[in-house]
Amino acid sequence: MPPASPPPPRRDSVQQLLDDWKRERPDLDPWPLGIIGRLSRLSTHMVRHAEEWLAPMGLSWETFSLIVTLRRCGPKYALKPSDLIKVSLLTSGAVTNRIDRVQERGLVVREPDPNDRRGVIVRLTPEGKALADEAIARHFEAMAELLRPLGRQEADKLAAMLSTLLFAIEAGD
Repeated sequence: MPPASPPPPRRDSVQQLLDDWKRERPDLDPWPLGIIGRLSRLSTHMVRHAEEWLAPMGLSWETFSLIVTLRRCGPKYALKPSDLIKVSLLTSGAVTNRIDRVQERGLVVREPDPNDRRGVIVRLTPEGKALADEAIARHFEAMAELLRPLGRQEADKLAAMLSTLLFAIEAGD
């Protein structure tokens, strides 16, 4: 019996893009696309998976982000809408709509800002806190499962490298 041939190299969806650019523009080195393209694809996949495990709790990615942001800010569980934008993964255009949606569900309340007569504070209700606690526990569990192919040491190294890159980019902004 002839020796088994080695398995073909694993090819992800971004490798085809790299190969195409190498073929079409051999004068260019598309290596940045290998990193940025994979980060983009991973982000899309992670959000899609998150939507799947959040849906049974009646949450979208945006409403989840809002309630867990309030939850992690500590007792009082309250922030101004402008602070929510700064410390969450939400965009300014999304915040008002998201606050409206979670307020309709009784997960947050809007209260007058004691330091600004025109401002409001968004506060997590006890029901919102309970749901945030359930959702974040499920989220961490599910994300760990998605990252399982790396192993903990590889995951820690990747997190450190990504942190270096993110810090450099944010420092430049």
